[in-house]
Amino acid sequence: MNFRILRFSLLLLAFTAISANGQEPQAAPSPQNSAVTYPNTSEGLQHLIGDILRAAKAEDSAKETELVCSLLMPENSTWFTDEYGPGFGTSLAAAYRRAAPDLEQEIKAIYEANVQGGRMNPKILRYGDAESVNAPIDHFLNCMNQVVPLYETAFMGDRPMFQWAPKPGGGGRVIAGDLNGYFVYAHGGFRFIPSEILLRLPSERPVRIHLGMNVMQSKVINRVNPKYPQDAVTKHIGGKVVVRIELDREGKIQEAKVMEGDPILSQALMEAVKQWRFEPTRLDGDPVEVEVDVEVTFESH
Repeated sequence: MNFRILRFSLLLLAFTAISANGQEPQAAPSPQNSAVTYPNTSEGLQHLIGDILRAAKAEDSAKETELVCSLLMPENSTWFTDEYGPGFGTSLAAAYRRAAPDLEQEIKAIYEANVQGGRMNPKILRYGDAESVNAPIDHFLNCMNQVVPLYETAFMGDRPMFQWAPKPGGGGRVIAGDLNGYFVYAHGGFRFIPSEILLRLPSERPVRIHLGMNVMQSKVINRVNPKYPQDAVTKHIGGKVVVRIELDREGKIQEAKVMEGDPILSQALMEAVKQWRFEPTRLDGDPVEVEVDVEVTFESH
C-alpha cells in the first residue's frame, strides 16, 4: 500500500510539471550560455557601451561593475609589449598598471553622468589606417608592430567631446561626455586605454633602449661564465653583482660598468661579460643600441 501511494505521488508530480500547452518546462539557461559576447567591430563596442549605460540607468550596480571591469586590461596582459615591442611597450604597461586602480570609478562616473544627461547612444569612431587619420592617432598606429584598430566614442556630436571639472591642487578631470582615451580589442574583449598612456610613446624613435636580461637572453650568441675568484673563495666573499653593459647596433659591447657588488666579484663578472656577443636588436626593423643589466649572485662556501 505504501509503495502504491509513493508511485502515485511521483506520477502526480510529473504530471503537474508539464505546462498547460503540453510541453515540458525548459531549464533556465546557465550563466555561461547567456553570456553576451561583443565582436571586434564598431557595432560590438556600441552594444557593450549601450549595455553599460542601460545597467547604470536601471541602477543594476552588479551588472554595471561587471561590464566596466571588462574594459580593464587583465593584470597579466602582454598587449603593450606585443603591439609596441619591449622598447616602448614595457614603459607603457608600467604606466597603465599605475593608472588602472582608478579607471573603474572614472569610467562609471562619466557614463553615469551621461545617463543622467540622456546621452545613451554614442557614435563609434574606428581608426585602422594611419594614413587616413590625424595626429596623434596616426603615430599611435604607426608605432605598433602590427596595426590593430583604435576606437573612440562621440556622445555629443561627430567627434569626442569632454566636460571637465577642476581637480584639487590643479589640473582637471573628465566628468561627462567621452572617455579621454581609446578602446582596443585584446584578450577576447574591448579594453580602454587612457590617452595619457599612449602619449608616452616617443615622437622620434630612440637611438638606445633599456631592456631586461630576460628579454636579451635569446639574443646572446657568445656567453662566457664568470670564474669565482680564488681570493673571494679564501675570504668567503659572496653576494650579488650587477654590471650594466651598453651594446652598439651590431650587438657588440661598447661599454660596461659596475652598478652593484663587491669589487673582487665585480671584476670577475666584468671580465666575463666583456667577451659576450649579442645579435643586433631591432625596433620596428631599425637597429638600436641597447642598455642591459647583467646580474649574477656568487655564493660563498
